Parts: sequence; C-alpha cells; structure tokens
Amino acid sequence: MSFIRLHRIMSVAMIAAMLSFFSLAVEALATTGNPPSFRDVTQYQKEIGYLTGLGIIQGYQDQTFRPSAPVKRLQAVQLILRTLGIEPKETSSIQFTDLKKGDYGYPEVATAVKLGIVSGKSDGSFDPYGNLTRGQMAKIFANAFNLQGKWNKNFTDVKQGDWIYEYVHALAANGITTGYPDGSFRPNDSIQRMHFAVFLARYINDDFKPPVLKPLERKEVIAKKESVVMINVYDENDELISQGSGFVTTNGLIITNYHVINGGAYFEIETYNGDTYELEGVVDYDLDNDIAILKPYDLLPLKQLRIGSKSMVEEGDDVIAIGSPLGLYNTVSSGIVSGIRHFSEDGWEADFIQFTAPVTFGNSGGPLLNMYGYVVGVVSFGLETGSLNFALAADHVKDLVSSYVGVPFYQLSIIPIDELPVIDDGEEELPEDGGETGDETDPPTPAVETTKFSLDENLVTSIFHPSLPILYGLDTFGNVVEINYETKQVKTLALPLPAERLYFANNELYITLLKGKHSSYWWEENQQGAIAILDTNTFTLKKIFDIALDPYDVVADDRYIYVSSGSGQWTSIKSYDRTTYQEVSSAPIRQASYLEMNPSKTMIYAITTDTSPRDIEAFSISDGKFTSHYDSPYHGDYPLSTDMTISSDGKYLFNHAGTVFYATSLQSTNMTYVTTINPFSAIAFDPAANVFYTGKDSKVTAYNSKTFEVMNTWTVSGIINHLFVSNGKLIMLTTETPYSSGIKVQSIQIFNPTASSGL
Repeated sequence: MSFIRLHRIMSVAMIAAMLSFFSLAVEALATTGNPPSFRDVTQYQKEIGYLTGLGIIQGYQDQTFRPSAPVKRLQAVQLILRTLGIEPKETSSIQFTDLKKGDYGYPEVATAVKLGIVSGKSDGSFDPYGNLTRGQMAKIFANAFNLQGKWNKNFTDVKQGDWIYEYVHALAANGITTGYPDGSFRPNDSIQRMHFAVFLARYINDDFKPPVLKPLERKEVIAKKESVVMINVYDENDELISQGSGFVTTNGLIITNYHVINGGAYFEIETYNGDTYELEGVVDYDLDNDIAILKPYDLLPLKQLRIGSKSMVEEGDDVIAIGSPLGLYNTVSSGIVSGIRHFSEDGWEADFIQFTAPVTFGNSGGPLLNMYGYVVGVVSFGLETGSLNFALAADHVKDLVSSYVGVPFYQLSIIPIDELPVIDDGEEELPEDGGETGDETDPPTPAVETTKFSLDENLVTSIFHPSLPILYGLDTFGNVVEINYETKQVKTLALPLPAERLYFANNELYITLLKGKHSSYWWEENQQGAIAILDTNTFTLKKIFDIALDPYDVVADDRYIYVSSGSGQWTSIKSYDRTTYQEVSSAPIRQASYLEMNPSKTMIYAITTDTSPRDIEAFSISDGKFTSHYDSPYHGDYPLSTDMTISSDGKYLFNHAGTVFYATSLQSTNMTYVTTINPFSAIAFDPAANVFYTGKDSKVTAYNSKTFEVMNTWTVSGIINHLFVSNGKLIMLTTETPYSSGIKVQSIQIFNPTASSGL
C-alpha cells in the first residue's frame, strides 16, 4: 500500500534627473505591455527588458538606458528596497555628514541602515551620489537577500581574509555572478548599470542565471541538502501532528506537499545547522497535484534550489533524494530514474518521475535532484511493494511558483489558516452547500451514433487533408500513415530517422526527423536534424535534407519551410527553401515552441512549452525572411496550455486552455484577448455553417463563430484526439479501451451534427 497518499480535489516619477534609472512605482511589479526597447542596449537585452517590464527600472527620455554608466549608492539602496517590497520610513535617526532628515533619499538610507543592508563610510559620510563599486554591491546584495554560501572556485582578485570575500562568494554560490573570463571579479571597479540589472534579474528569476553545463560531483549535489528543511506541523494545542520535508526555492519560498501541512494551525522548519524558524503561512497551493508554497517571515540564510523539468532526466539517469524520513533530518538516498509516468483520472492529469532511491514517511515534499543540481521532482508518494517511488515532475511546481517570481517578498500575502481546505484521508467530502451526499447520480448521456472505422495502429500525431477524405499521421512505430476514411484504405511508409511532427501544404507533407534527444544543453552550434518531404499525390518520399537545427515543430507556406528548434534554451526558428533546401533566414525563439501558420501566410505564431507563464510570440514573414517578431502583450494574465489553433479565417487564436485571442496584422491588436470558452483538446471550423466545434474527453461542443455562444453538445464513444469538418460532417479521431487488458484502440468516427441537432 502507499506510504503517502496523493490527495487531490478536482476541484514617483524621479525627483532628480540623475535617478531616472529607477521607477518609483511599486504597486505591483508586473506589466501588461511590452517593455520599451532602448536604442543603446546591445547586451543583456532580456534581463534589462525583464526588469523594465516588472516596473523596477526605466531608461531616459531619449530612449537610452546608458548601460555602461555607473550606479550611484543611493540608487542601489532604492532599488533593493523596492525589490524587497519594503516601504522606506524615517523612524530611525542616522548620523551621516552628508545626509540628514528632510534630504532626498534619507528615508531609504535610514531604513536600509536599520535593516543592516548598508552602512556609511569611515569618514562619517554616506556619499549617496558616489559610484557604487562591485565589491560594495556584493555586500549589499548578500545583506539584503540573506545570501550565503561558498563557491567551488576562487577569483584571482578576491582573497580569503578580504572584507568582501564572503559576500562575493555568496553571490557566486547563488548563481548571481561568475566574474570575468580572466577569473577576476574586479571588486574596486564601479558597477555598471547593465551589470547591476543582470545581477538583480538573476536573483529574481532563475531563468537568467547561467545554466549548469557539466554534471556535478555526487558530493556537490549532496551539498544541496543545505537548502532542504524539515517541516513540523502543529495543531491549535501545540501538538505535533505531522512532519515532512521541503526545500527553499525562488523568492525564498519553501515548497512541500500539501498533505504535509494539511490540518495544521502553524508550521515550523528546522534547517541543516539546527536553526528553527516559524513560518508566516501558506502563499498558495494546488490540491490536485499536492503542492503547497510556504513563506517564512523573513528571507532565510539558505541557498535557493533551481527548479528544473522532467525533460532534464531520462530512464537510467542518476538522481538523489533528500529529506527527513521518520524525522531523520537531511537523509540522502541515491538511485536511478525508472521511468517518466503520465497519470490521469477524471479530468486530472500530471507527470511523475518514478525512481529507485529509497524514501519513506517524512520524505514527502523533499526534492529529487538530477546530477546538475536541479530539482526535477518533488517526492510525493510510493508503494512498499517493489520500492516503487514517485516524484511529481518539477514542471508542475514551476507553473505554480511562477506567479510569485518578481513579486516583492514582503508584499507576498498568505492565506488565512481557516481558509485552507482540510482533506480527510479516505472520507468523502461534503458538497459545497453543506448538504448530505446522496447515492443518486445523473444517468450518463448516451453516445450519439457515428460511422466508425478502427485503426490497426495508433497515431501519436495526425493532420487532415483540407479537401480530400484523408488523414495523415505518424504511428507508434514512427511510420507515416495515410488513411482514406471513406474507402478505409491505409498506406504506410517507413522513415530512416525518428519522426516527431508533420505539416501539410502544397500537396506535400513536411516531417521533422530527429538525430538526437531534445535537451536544454544541446547548443545550436552542435545541433543537427533533418526534414522529410513526402509527395501526397503519390504517397512517396520526395526528399530528406539535413538541417543544422534540432527540429521540434514545422509549418510551411507556398515556397518555404519553417522549423523551430527543440534544444538550446534561447535558440532559433529557421526558414528553408523547399526547392533548394537551403537555409534562408532565422530569428530567436524559445526552445520547444509549437508553431501555427496564419492562413494569410504572412505570420507565424509560436507558443512556449517549457516556460511559465507561457508566452505567445508572432513572427512576420516575407519571401521566407523573418521581418519582425514580438511577444504577446500579456504575461501570465490568462490560462494557456501548450497547444493553440488558428481559426480557418485567420482571425482568432484559440488556446486549448479555452482562451481566445485576436490574430491580426496590427501589433496593437494582435494577440489581444477576445473571450474564454471551455477548455478543449481538439477544435475544428465550419465557416460555411458559421460554427466551430471543440472536443474534450468524450464531449463535442458546437459554438456560434460570431457570438462564441454554445449551440449544442453531444457525447461520443471514446476520447477525442482530433477534429475536422468535411462537407458539414464532423470527422473525429478517437481513442477507446474496449478490452479488459486496457489496450487502447483508435478509430475514425464520422458524425453529422446537422442531422442530429438541426444546426
């Protein structure tokens, strides 16, 4: 039986011109528009743009940022307080020869001095408009964010015994600085505005930290236990009722399983050196996936672990679990990844990493680390039989935590204890109205009658021919399949390399072929892959050509093929001439982005699959060249899944989470919000009938294309994978499990919605 049950419920302006580097608006460090582009910024554009987007920094009125200019000491203090969300006060009296009560900047400096973030100079001055050195910056950062740690390297100009030694090493140990290529840190140099911005962006958001490129020694991974805590949960009578594990991550927050803190009145943590801290409370939780985010009263002197992804491990990889089983603090166990599992039930689905490292009671909520030191999972549950242990994939944790990245720590609110749900193990919950649960259930809606044609082999991806009764797909064995759903004739064609995605255009199929595994650390200069072109008129292989890219998704227009890369983090989308097979153009894109071609063939949309919040981007194209590209005006404002479909008229982008956006040629209106419909897994359009259809599980829903109102719903047999409309009829690719063995069978079903409903 499981030793941990996985609980789920479906359930302002600047006073001085010289200080215009900073924005004093601190209401909410978020933006719904694109950050400005500075004409003098060529390095660290993403970091500077990120901080500008958060409202933390701003440039000058001449649209410059002046990245090489030095940061002033007062500026640094103001920015640090703003990042933390601390309101400056004149409650303390400080004695500086050059800064007194009533002076501009006095409240900020007084507050920072009281908090131990800064101090004055030996001559009794503070020198608010003096240049801040890199060494002074390191001390301010370490003091403000409670950074500690020892880097595994040494800087040539920072020696043990130097006053800055521990501060510089704390920055390096936390991934905020790596120094210069010559091995120096240059502590006496004035810190430039762009470097200050980079360091701050790295502290706020792990995505800006340099990636770990080489596996760590086992002892280096085990040393991550300094970031793991034991969680003690008490009831209102101060009785210990539960104990588990957790770890410190972005913004000083602590991650654990929800069932660890379930029913508690307050919580304490014990750290690796025996210190005990009471926690302020719960910031957020996800009952479906058994995640809780906890907040200490203050930033703790603990290094923050970086959250990775299930894609960072594969079967056979070494992993290390750290936790406090049976109260034995900081127990380390090692094992391998047994598999990556996808579980689903009653509309809930999640990914888990199965592993062999021994864990038991008290390990819940602890991190599962790969050999690069990233958290790839949160230990969640296990089975005693066969030592089958499972960790929730870190992707789900990252999705939840992402809303609190960039939010000032001291502005993070908590949920009152009495508003937290209490889950009773093994007992049914009462309905929300407090009434009794009954035995009566609504009878299931009968499935509509369809014409059904079962497939011999299941398809992992598929696409419909726009005018012929043909479905193309890639089957589980990597073959290309052509299925005529009227004649039931099936053709199969083998490919010499693993195939992943396909796209129909010009009476051709364009298929991505892989020459390696997608990886965040497979850099573009080393990537390789291929594209297959198949003539659909004859269903024969026309050409396979190699590309210097790891292909992830593919679209095409009349002459060019466009391919996104699946590896290398910030990488490229490239275009290729479909007749000469030569590369034509490229543009930057996030790895593993899905593509959608506008029917006008003048724009490609891309959506990220490995970032949170997800991001949509538009690429304008002309004659195979990327002429411009820009992000969506939103960042985490609306629910987004990894899949999106553009309407047949090219006017709307339908994200499968149910969020609908405009698709226009104007940047001011492109990708702006329209409305929300029910989430779906498949969508098809019938412009002649002014209707579009969505499929989710076994339910088909018809919507009016003008009003987006629901017109009708039907239930079909099987789970809907893909939808298409042909001559008013709905063509569906569905999956069923008709046998007791659980074997899944796919079918093509044809349904006439007008005959059934009078649409």
